[in-house]
Amino acid sequence: MNLKNSKFFKRIQELRHFSKEKTRRDRDQRTRVTRALEMAITEQPCPNGDWYSEDRSPPVSHQTDPPRRRLKKTKHGKKKAQAKRLAGGQSAGGGSPLPGQGFIQLNDKCYLVDVPNRLATEPNEVERCPSDTKSTICVSNSRYAMIGKISKTLGFKLVKESKLWNILWSDSFPGVELFKNMKRFQQINHFPGMIEICRKDLLSRNLNRMLKLYPHDYRIFPKTWMLPADYGDAMNYALNHKRTFILKPDSGAQGRGIWLTNDLKTLGPNERLICQTYIHRPLLIDGYKFDLRVYTLITSVDPLRIFVYNEGLARFATNKYVEPTPGNSTDLYMHLTNYSVNKRNSHYELCDNDDCGSKRKLSAINNWMRRHNYDVDEFWSNVDDVIIKTVLSAWPVLKHNYHACFPGHDKIQACFEILGFDILVDWKLKPYILEVNHSPSFHTNEQVDREVKRPLIRDTLNLVSTVLADKKQIMREDRKRVKQRLLKIRGDPPVQRPRLNAGTTSKADTKGAQNPETNPKEADIKPEDMDPLAQQAAWEESHLGNFRRIMPPPDFSKLDYYGRFYAQTNLVSIFAETAASKKREDLAKKMRLQIEEKKAKQEQMIGGRGKRDPRKRHVTILPRAVREKNRMTQFRLKENWTPGFISDAEERLRHTWLHMRTEAIKTLKITENVRKCRIICKILIYVFFKVYSTLFESGHLTNTDMIVYPHLYHNLQNGFDIKQTL
Repeated sequence: MNLKNSKFFKRIQELRHFSKEKTRRDRDQRTRVTRALEMAITEQPCPNGDWYSEDRSPPVSHQTDPPRRRLKKTKHGKKKAQAKRLAGGQSAGGGSPLPGQGFIQLNDKCYLVDVPNRLATEPNEVERCPSDTKSTICVSNSRYAMIGKISKTLGFKLVKESKLWNILWSDSFPGVELFKNMKRFQQINHFPGMIEICRKDLLSRNLNRMLKLYPHDYRIFPKTWMLPADYGDAMNYALNHKRTFILKPDSGAQGRGIWLTNDLKTLGPNERLICQTYIHRPLLIDGYKFDLRVYTLITSVDPLRIFVYNEGLARFATNKYVEPTPGNSTDLYMHLTNYSVNKRNSHYELCDNDDCGSKRKLSAINNWMRRHNYDVDEFWSNVDDVIIKTVLSAWPVLKHNYHACFPGHDKIQACFEILGFDILVDWKLKPYILEVNHSPSFHTNEQVDREVKRPLIRDTLNLVSTVLADKKQIMREDRKRVKQRLLKIRGDPPVQRPRLNAGTTSKADTKGAQNPETNPKEADIKPEDMDPLAQQAAWEESHLGNFRRIMPPPDFSKLDYYGRFYAQTNLVSIFAETAASKKREDLAKKMRLQIEEKKAKQEQMIGGRGKRDPRKRHVTILPRAVREKNRMTQFRLKENWTPGFISDAEERLRHTWLHMRTEAIKTLKITENVRKCRIICKILIYVFFKVYSTLFESGHLTNTDMIVYPHLYHNLQNGFDIKQTL
């Protein structure tokens, strides 16, 4: 059957033709006023001398184009016309409008109209570069709904991960493939390699390494050992110092697996733990121990730029603090300040007032310090110093990983990250770094959380330099570069992103960026002519919000002080001169030898007898008499061995356990119960034997009884009296 000749197909063709005719008639019925309004909205620029006013006769149109084609040209020329008018680049002579005037085109005529002047921006404010598309953010990998809500209020559009997002907000570390596939206009909220300070074991390794290099500057953390690599050093320290130790898992979080002890002998030599000396005299408020959660934003690692949020959280323990003893060392509500631990205590206090509650703002802690005559500015200067030194301990790794993952990001920084630094303060107001959280919690269960974390997210999204990258322009440049590479066309050489030596800025550059009036040449530079790094620095300085910049330090006298720590890679490698590194090398060598032996055995099983390794020594087999003589000699030596040394403490502990065992036996009456059980068993056996012998004498034994108990049956047949034996 031919479908083209069918009635159904002809009916479809008629409906299509009818729809096309109706669309054409509707398009032709548009009035001339509608077309004129469309042209007026487009605001096409007029050529010199072709504008019309009351004092001037209308120009003569030498060329007429169809309306549709003229409208198409209008759309293409819209962006250029807007750029010219916004830049104010038109001169007043030769038919150009005067300042405060502009062109508008209606039909074939251009009219000169008065337009309001554009408001000048403040000198300290950096304008956003014009972007034709709306900035997008992907929060599908985050469990906090607050981030998406705040992004919407700031004008971001929420998209999926498969779209071309500008910012990707994730709670966990992304994979390397995601870093490699990022475009030049995209940013992510994690730096590759930041795990170097976010895992407890890696943080301890880096800080211990820096402590060996700079022993007077890096006393910013409690004395720390990584077990089992530093097991011997920790045991030697425990023998010479009577201290309480706190033990943590090497990669734990939220207070899980943390406990206190004053005897390291209870530890196994192969346990993977972080051992630290316990700070037994912390600063107390109302008798409670607390720590500080300081939110830190890193926007660049080369050069290093660090910002600290002025507001944060102080997390309190829920039981009043007493110095650790064997009796209270298990009270985690007294010694730990983690919110995930203390929220389970019935004494956890919820309070809307700043001066009470188990969770308070840092502004309340500052007020308390001022009331007690503490120097708040000096204290926060010390906290900033701890944060800077902690980040600098992993700076070589951060710099290397960033340049390896993002070699082509020349417009904006590809990463930014909010870190949660946990700071403990002792009674002398000295801060100690405890740990660093790469993904701090943004739950808003309490009022104090909402007052701190919502402004933090808002100021962070305002501070990052996402708007400085034009998405469409970057995509056009990338397509052009790909086309040139495929067609092997020589284009312009790629622009390399300038890198500053040692990751720092000079004093002159910093002064010039902050005070443009001192350098009039730099003050006249437009934002689009500035270096991308300079644009980012200017944008961040003008959008700080409640952040404060600590690196580069505002005090220029500290630049040389922190500049010393950048040269750490020139002095010693990252993994050299540590006990942990030696232990790792030994374990790696042992594992490698085991793998080689296993592989050799497999090859020998497959291919028969394998070749003898020339590196191994040839073992000679001694005669049997010699081997027997050596065995007897070793046996005689073992008889003369003396037992190992037993300390008084171990002997007292053994007697204590024996006494506890004896008391338990008496209390539970174990011996009496055993005696009763034996008597009952004997009685049951006697009754069974008596019944069996009676059935044998009466001749009522069955075949099953004879088969199940054959020995008993044979004894009765031979005349043995079982009753007498019992």
